Order: sequence, then structure tokens, then C-alpha cells
Amino acid sequence: MKEDDIRPSRLQAGQRVALLRDIAMLLARNDEFVEAACPACGSVDARFKFEKNGFRYQDCQACTTFYVNPRPGEALLGDFYRSSENYAYWARHIYPASAAARHQSVIVPRVERVLELCHEIGLPFGEMLEIGAGYGSFCSEMQRRGLWRHIVGIEPTPDLAGICREQGFEVVESRVEDFAATTDRRFDLIVAFEVIEHLFDPGQVVASLECLLRPGGVLILTCPNGAGFDVQQLGPDSPCVDHEHLNYFNTRSLPLLLERHGLATLKCITPGKLDAELVRKGIAAQGREGQLEPFLHEVLFERWDELGAAFQRFIADAGMSSHMWVMARKPGAADV
Repeated sequence: MKEDDIRPSRLQAGQRVALLRDIAMLLARNDEFVEAACPACGSVDARFKFEKNGFRYQDCQACTTFYVNPRPGEALLGDFYRSSENYAYWARHIYPASAAARHQSVIVPRVERVLELCHEIGLPFGEMLEIGAGYGSFCSEMQRRGLWRHIVGIEPTPDLAGICREQGFEVVESRVEDFAATTDRRFDLIVAFEVIEHLFDPGQVVASLECLLRPGGVLILTCPNGAGFDVQQLGPDSPCVDHEHLNYFNTRSLPLLLERHGLATLKCITPGKLDAELVRKGIAAQGREGQLEPFLHEVLFERWDELGAAFQRFIADAGMSSHMWVMARKPGAADV
């Protein structure tokens, strides 16, 4: 997989304009930003890390999570996601242009990894819930496999919820906290892909997800790894660091958050595929090739065609990719 397959370079200029307008909208209402504790451990012992696009990022001194602080309040975030020009641009241009490649390089491998993880622990294929179903690609592909008794997607955005319904699975048009507070339904598997980093209060949502799981049920989350290779090398210039991401957990702090809410972590992996390519492009764009230590210069530039793929596998296997998966289980009768 190459970055251009899922984010076509010919469309990035238009996306950049939309993104800057979104940032301007948020900063124009910075009187609605609020102070927050660490989203992983709750500590208020934090130090300034860097600033980007008018947003301040802090490092938690207790668990090394970094996060936006102060951050947009919940009402402002709701307005932002309803009116985001960047999201609209993705829906009109980037997603249609990359849908086929994204399905094969992102959705199908995602489905297969989830099924592999479920098989590993003998999870029953009963009720499955996806948080933030988006365009419905994951639920639709899971439904095509014919393994689950019932599939449900939560998607609070009306237009996206309508797209999901057209694909034939049940859709709940609600926030997950509201759904958890009003239903007695319970699920064997809950998945949330690239959601938790956007949340004002991740702990509140994790508590809702724990409530929605059956005893022995499993939660699978994916999100950026704030301690990943591209963040370490590029800092605020990492594409992972953007105005939509408020929380940058790592392979130690996300399991800590889940355990604070009664979920036992079974696995934490970083199976990313683009870290080395992103760092190579970022270093070149900054004109810093000559400042790299000799090892990285040799791998990323002098012998890229020979070593690039092997180096990316090392990053992933060592838990240093900036793409993270965590699987956790709710204790109970179905444990195996």
C-alpha cells in the first residue's frame, strides 16, 4: 500500500483549503476551549510539548500520553463535525476517488485482522457493533462474510447514517453515550476504528462501551500511537498531528485507560504500513536529509529500495508504528 492509493496527491491541495477553513472555525471560537486532564490516566501533571496551527499540545508526566490542552468543548466539537468542510471534501472527492483502493488495502485487511483476533480467543460470532460506521464499508464487508448473527453500526451523522442504511445493516443514529444510556442490548464484539483520538472525554465513551459489552465480550480499538516512529521523527509535522486529534495515546497508556474502566487488555499491536514512507517524505520536505543520523539516512535515502520494506516491518513488529490496535475483554462468564 502507498499513501497515494488512499489519499490521492492530486486532491490534497483542495483538502488543504478545506482543512484550513475548519481550523479557522475552531480558533474563532477559542473562548469555548476548556482545560482537560490527561485522557488516559487523569493526571494534571503535564508539560508543554509543542504548538501547531494554534493548538497547544502537552505531555502527561505520568503516562506519556500527549494531548490538546486546552481543547474545544463538547458543544463546539458537535458544531465542528456537523459543519466540517474537510469532512465534506472527503465525502465529495477523496473517498469516491480512493474507494476501491481503500476497500482492498484498508477495509478488507481490517476485517480479516478482526476475524483473526476473534478466532484466536474463540469469541462467539453473535452481535457485533461498530462505533462511527461512516460510509458503512466495514459493516458491509463483515455482513458479506456471513459470520455474525447481527451487525449494528452507530453513526450520528445523518447523511452517513443514510448511506449505511442503504447497505442493509441496522444503523443507530445516535452518540454512543446516549445509546448506552437508553438500551439494554449487549454485544459480543464492539469495534471503533480511528475514533477515540477525536473524543473530548475518551473515558466517558470507554465506560459506555464497557456497559454495552456482554460479560466476556471484546472491544477492539484503533488509533494513532503518539509514541510512534513518525511522531518521534517529525514532531508537529507528522501527518498524525492534526486539529481533529485531541488524544495521542501510546502502547502503554491506552491499555491503562481501558483497565481503569474494567477492561482487561489482551493484545496491543502496531501493524502500520506507511511510517517509513511518511518519515522519508517529511524529512525530504523539510530539507533535513543531511541532518539525519547515518543509520536513518542510509535506510531512508541511500538504500530505500533495498531496505525500506524490511525497515517498515521492523517498526511494526517493534511496537513503534504510529498505527495502533488494542483488544480488551470485559471479565465474565464467556471468558476462555
